[in-house]
Amino acid sequence: MSAYKDYMFLLRPSALVNQQIKFFKEKAAAHIGVFPSLKSSAHISITEYTRQKPFMMEPALDMATKRIERMAPVQLQINGFNFFPHGEERMTIYAVIQPTYQTDKWFDTLSKQLQLKKKITPHITIARSIGIDAFYQLWPHFRPIAYKERFEVTQLTILERETFAPNKKWEIYREIPFKKDPAMNIREEAWSDY
Repeated sequence: MSAYKDYMFLLRPSALVNQQIKFFKEKAAAHIGVFPSLKSSAHISITEYTRQKPFMMEPALDMATKRIERMAPVQLQINGFNFFPHGEERMTIYAVIQPTYQTDKWFDTLSKQLQLKKKITPHITIARSIGIDAFYQLWPHFRPIAYKERFEVTQLTILERETFAPNKKWEIYREIPFKKDPAMNIREEAWSDY
């Protein structure tokens, strides 16, 4: 048993979206070669806790589970691609999760339930932390794509891995379904094509 473990909280999209994101990653690799996020499954990262003692995380996760289970599932819509910089030398290209009143409130509620201080900017990474030259080669291929897809998120997934393992690999530790407690309702908003 490891003395320390890392935990990652994320939301997984539908199988269809996962397949589509895999396609976009493979197309990106055809243009720029292998990059750090090429093999990762499509997901929306929420937060990560590194170098934690499992006996301390377990009660915290039990409490979080009780709060998270009360939340409703959420409908999300992908609307094209965008990018953000990592300093002056690295860039990340991602699929945009279209913000709406409903989704903003839902992610704010999720942040409160997990007691996060940092605001969540939901997105699905395509090419993470690629060099600036690779970005300028790749971005013209992604910018004009009108990629739109809707999917429902029905659970929060928590992954874990041993912090100091030589070949550490993420494994599913817990999946917390959203069950919708009426007391936590968020005003529904009609979807439109953006």
